[in-house]
Amino acid sequence: MTIIGFNLRKISVEKKETIKGQVNVKTNLKITDIKEEKAIAEISKDRTALKFDFEFGINYEPKIATINFLGHVLSIEEEKKAKKILSEWKDKKIEVDLRTKVTNMIWIKCNIKAFLLEEEIGLPIHIPLPRLTAQK
Repeated sequence: MTIIGFNLRKISVEKKETIKGQVNVKTNLKITDIKEEKAIAEISKDRTALKFDFEFGINYEPKIATINFLGHVLSIEEEKKAKKILSEWKDKKIEVDLRTKVTNMIWIKCNIKAFLLEEEIGLPIHIPLPRLTAQK
């Protein structure tokens, strides 16, 4: 699998309440569809382009804020492998290695965008970042 693209088609941010007390942050990532991408298929005759549609959401609870992304990841596969992926997707199944690669790409790209959006609307960062501490 070779990932050749990542695109967002919708970004939604809504802050409903000011932060008071305990905040729970939950993330959700869902691959919603896999299909052949015909436009890119013209580039490579012996390979097939696949488009992985996804939804990625971050919820600040209790009902404080939401950040949602809709987009897709594009990959190029050998024709035989692409047919297998599309066939398995009919039952909403994705092999572990493929799911891992696509999911990691989505996590990286969406988390970076989310950090910027969280700063803009005054939300705490949704995942802990490493911190340095002084030695005593």
